[in-house]
Amino acid sequence: MKPGKLLIVDDEKDIRNLMQEIFAEEGYQVATAANGIQAKQAWRQSLPDIMFLDVWMPDVDGISLLKEMQEEALLEHTKVIMMSGHGTIETAIEATRLGAYDFLEKPLSLAKLIVTAERAMENIRLNQENRQLKQKLPEQFLPIGKSKAMVSLRETIERLSKFTMPVLIEGESGSGKHHLARALHKTSNRKDAAIVELSAYDFNRYLEQMQESALIQQLRQADQGTLVVANIEQLSIDAQNILTDLINHKQVQVGNETIDLDIRVIALSRGDLELEVEHKNFRDDLYQRLKVMPIAIPALRQHTEDIPELLDFFINHYVTHDALEYRHFSVPAQNILRQYAWPGNLKELQNLVQRILILGNGEISDEEVRKYLSESHNESAQTAAIDTSVNLKEAKDRLEAAYLSQLLRETGGNVSETAKRSGIDRTNLYRKLKNLGIDPKNPV
Repeated sequence: MKPGKLLIVDDEKDIRNLMQEIFAEEGYQVATAANGIQAKQAWRQSLPDIMFLDVWMPDVDGISLLKEMQEEALLEHTKVIMMSGHGTIETAIEATRLGAYDFLEKPLSLAKLIVTAERAMENIRLNQENRQLKQKLPEQFLPIGKSKAMVSLRETIERLSKFTMPVLIEGESGSGKHHLARALHKTSNRKDAAIVELSAYDFNRYLEQMQESALIQQLRQADQGTLVVANIEQLSIDAQNILTDLINHKQVQVGNETIDLDIRVIALSRGDLELEVEHKNFRDDLYQRLKVMPIAIPALRQHTEDIPELLDFFINHYVTHDALEYRHFSVPAQNILRQYAWPGNLKELQNLVQRILILGNGEISDEEVRKYLSESHNESAQTAAIDTSVNLKEAKDRLEAAYLSQLLRETGGNVSETAKRSGIDRTNLYRKLKNLGIDPKNPV
């Protein structure tokens, strides 16, 4: 998305001029205002995409201006980034409650200003695309396929739509955990409220970098709605404590303030959670609450009979949203796909469909599919190319590591199945994996 229109509101002339110069060089259309009155005139003359708004000004403070923008429904079209040299966590919380996109402390970091503006523009672009997609066709959010596993998942979603307890979704990378979480939200009585998705990495980062106000902003957006936390097993203890309070008491503690929030929590895991509890890295009481209703998503190789329906879905998606030419997979081509192991699960299938639609035309033959799968395999194998600069033992270790990592990806981290396919005793396999530094649940 091209840089848009910016309005900089600050009573300090040097700050206004510096920011104007920086963003003009970045290609933005920049307007400035020295006080609240000028700001109102500016946004009513030409509504900006992004407004940098100082909290403390001589005539009207930034929080009051933000309230006016909220009342005039302008925040649907403008991302407001608050700035303050005397900010407190209470001020930041109030700003985010009123709809501010972000809160920056002075002295301002020039790099952070640019990054924050870019993120705001990307958020605007995504919102625009979402609105356009919703207008084009009804959203398909339920699990796709006629297999017993997919029918069971749809029945589970229907049952859980009547409740608000936390849910734990487990499955391999790319198997559709995020998609299932959105389906749970869309079928629940919270469907008209927001669904907010946070990775454990982001959750931890907010706390490690003392960005509690940004975390609170995310949680407030999910109030009355749904919070999806990906890679739940990687949450820090501090993040686990917040999530526990949110689930058990419907509130979070920030500084001296207790904030009440009604949020349904959906946790996503690759299946390592019980092991983390055993190793004392994850709170057992939080795990017990989450696993009251666990949902296991099967790997694609376990329901390949659904591939024809999945192909139709992905083809229609790219034809509708990306204007790609419609192509049909021949029966022999579909048979090859049904016999493939799919280490990357649904995501790998989706990528295959997109690439084949872009690069070819006419009916999709079995030869074309074989060619794509071969190229994809070769690209993955390049990282394991022979390096004659190392001694024979190291070269053998690298080859062995690449072989076992690939097997683990294909089996979804199942050590028993990997041992069976490799012909290695399970105890010896565990020892080899440890020596080679390979995590069975997350082979690289």
